[in-house]
Amino acid sequence: MTKQQAEKKTVKFETEVSKLLDIVANSLYTEKEIFLRELISNASDACEKLRYVSQTDNNVKKIDKFEIRIHVNEKNKTITIQDNGIGMDQKDMQTNLGTIAKSGTEDFIKKLGDKKGDVNQIGKFGVGFYSSFMVADQVVVRSKKYDSSSSYLWTSDGKGTFSIEPTTFDFSGTEIILSIKKDEKEFLSKYRIEEIVKKYSDFVPFPIFVTSEDDKKDKEGKEEQVNSAEAIWLKDKTKIKDEEYKSFYNQTSTYYDEPLKTIHFKAEGVVNYTALLYLPKSQPQDLYHPDRKNKLKLYVNKVFISDKLESLIPAWLRFIPGVVDTEDLSLNISREILQNNAVINKISTAITKRILKEISDLKKKQPEDFLAFWKNFGPVIKEGLYEFNDFHDQIFEFSIFHCSEKDEMISLDQYISDYANDKKKIYYISGENKENLLNSPQMELFKNKKINVLLITDPVDEFWMPMKMKFKEYDFTSITKGEVDLGDSKDDKKETEQPKESKDFITYLKDHLKDKVKDVKVSKRLTTSASCLVADENDMDMHLKKLMAANNQNISDEKRILEININHSLVSKVMSLDKSSKDKFSEILYDHAKLMEGENLDDPKKYTNLISELVSL
Repeated sequence: MTKQQAEKKTVKFETEVSKLLDIVANSLYTEKEIFLRELISNASDACEKLRYVSQTDNNVKKIDKFEIRIHVNEKNKTITIQDNGIGMDQKDMQTNLGTIAKSGTEDFIKKLGDKKGDVNQIGKFGVGFYSSFMVADQVVVRSKKYDSSSSYLWTSDGKGTFSIEPTTFDFSGTEIILSIKKDEKEFLSKYRIEEIVKKYSDFVPFPIFVTSEDDKKDKEGKEEQVNSAEAIWLKDKTKIKDEEYKSFYNQTSTYYDEPLKTIHFKAEGVVNYTALLYLPKSQPQDLYHPDRKNKLKLYVNKVFISDKLESLIPAWLRFIPGVVDTEDLSLNISREILQNNAVINKISTAITKRILKEISDLKKKQPEDFLAFWKNFGPVIKEGLYEFNDFHDQIFEFSIFHCSEKDEMISLDQYISDYANDKKKIYYISGENKENLLNSPQMELFKNKKINVLLITDPVDEFWMPMKMKFKEYDFTSITKGEVDLGDSKDDKKETEQPKESKDFITYLKDHLKDKVKDVKVSKRLTTSASCLVADENDMDMHLKKLMAANNQNISDEKRILEININHSLVSKVMSLDKSSKDKFSEILYDHAKLMEGENLDDPKKYTNLISELVSL
């Protein structure tokens, strides 16, 4: 028996560690490719530790170049991750690789005390290493500590025990060899490994090289670094050129033009993070995709965590690309846990407020740019008004709407300031486009009296306006629902002063059209059209009902109210007919109202024939 064999010892993992290993290897991480991110992060930490030690201890030899090397051997079915960092001795291996959640990184930071701001560490909880067992059925670690002449070998299959023994290892640092499982051979591709490195570890501060058995160096023997190694968002803003910001914008998003605005800031306090965000100029193709995925990437100390974190930014700001980097999270936390994480929630609230403030500033300082931005993204931002959140006032601050009395779009504050009314109402009408709404019969009285009406063409407004009900002390009021009350005493008396013939005609229509309409009334809102349809006060707005029906939503089949202009020639003509002729022609008034709403008639040919016949009488 050799001396080396005599010194080899096999040790059981600490109590419950075997169960924890199973959780780490099979449940903690959403995607198996995470293993490489974790091992690279550990290697980066090891390099960072030695860099710090060499700068603070004159007895330690300075390292000219720290680096991380990954070698893929498809024939042997192994992946090797190597660094020239601080290394481990036997005790370190026992402590750091034999105990889950016993992190050498965490201990190292504690020992630094007040100096910890001088060292940039990624891992904090010591479970990332065990993610290796998601893809490997055996893990071998060889390491030599920077201040030791001895080197050691750690081996485990992750099923309950590990062994440590002396070995021969020529340089200070650590080498991890993974024996890849049969069903995980995708990770034996050099190109797959490079893809993972770029996705998760592109901004690790030390160069990463990936090689394979098939590689051939160029004539000068140079190798190409895989990662960028510099996180632009952590650089001093004064030293970043516009071209760099644009390049990163294009690199990290689906946008190919220039950003409208760059938002780069660092927050320190209860939660520490750095954010680099952009206001885009153009719409992404997936802006209205049902998945509504956001475009923000979350990093922890420059290591990519997720670009699918729904709680990082509201869905109604999903078009905002960029990165958020924090030191207040563990690398080892799962995406599911992150969704309800207190740190993420604080970051989300803060960056949402900041983005809305930047949009508000854009409106004040660059109104033309804001208008173009609003046309692209206003309907999406207003989704935030439909949600219960604390941002409604900030959204209202810059939201603008088409209106009947001005060519340009106006804010709600402008509406109140310029078009205040005694009824404390913000009047609106909704439909598919501004032109049709301006010509709507329901608009006639408001246009005559020059009462401003918001022209709502974004479907989202029809959902939040009835829910929100008020802006400040003003009620949102649809002019296609219920009675029109403009405070005009003449209008209030209009129906009661009608002659008996008119009242009898209304009574007749109510009975004759009872299967089609809820009620028939003399209209206070019509001045030039013969008839129109409106919803009852407590019923759903007509256009919202159409929208929901078009999207196969189950809605109640509420009949509408038919309003007629008693002074219109068509109404007078029908009213003057005898009983049998009324029965024949009175439905013209209902069909006319449907046509004015842009609706299809049940029998268009019958309608046109009746109109022709009525004209000839």
